[in-house]
Amino acid sequence: MIILYFVRHGETVWNHSGRYQGMTDVPLSETGRQQAAKTVDFFQDIPLDGVYSSDLSRAADTARGIAESHQLPLHQDRRLRELSFGDWEGLTYEEIEARWPGSIEQMYRHPAEIRISGGETFGEVQKRASAAVSGIMDGQDGKTFLIASHGGTIRTILCSLLGLPLDKAWTFCQANANVSCVFCNEDRNLLYLLNGTEHLRENR
Repeated sequence: MIILYFVRHGETVWNHSGRYQGMTDVPLSETGRQQAAKTVDFFQDIPLDGVYSSDLSRAADTARGIAESHQLPLHQDRRLRELSFGDWEGLTYEEIEARWPGSIEQMYRHPAEIRISGGETFGEVQKRASAAVSGIMDGQDGKTFLIASHGGTIRTILCSLLGLPLDKAWTFCQANANVSCVFCNEDRNLLYLLNGTEHLRENR
């Protein structure tokens, strides 16, 4: 069995203001840095054999402290980046809806069917991200890995690992700095934890 932990990056200023980030490299906010520190504490007693992240700073900075606390290098992979939102990046839901009426709701209802203006399809994200995860897992039975990435990207990876159609991607909650976990076996994969945020509470 291989154990995969997925961590979404901590909060950014754009998360707080409701702006779609995609591949725009928006750094962690002060809240996001605090969330990253609490995530380090969550993994303190969990053995890890490798730590990987998207090369966007919000994901890499969320993972860096975890890697350092386990005395492991941080491996950054651009294939783990967020979905490219193209022309939507930097805009709010309301601004997108005003310019492309109906498109954003179509993305949430049927993500497998839509290409975002100037951006990617969910299928393209799933293909590149799943290839990165497969490379991490290849020949590594019995090991545990942490992968820090982005909400949309993690959703597509979960669909792939669990054998779910891509149109189910938005049924997974993915809060900032949440932890999800999948046990990967030869015969089937098991979702062990989804959107865990207990470590972020003040009085946990």
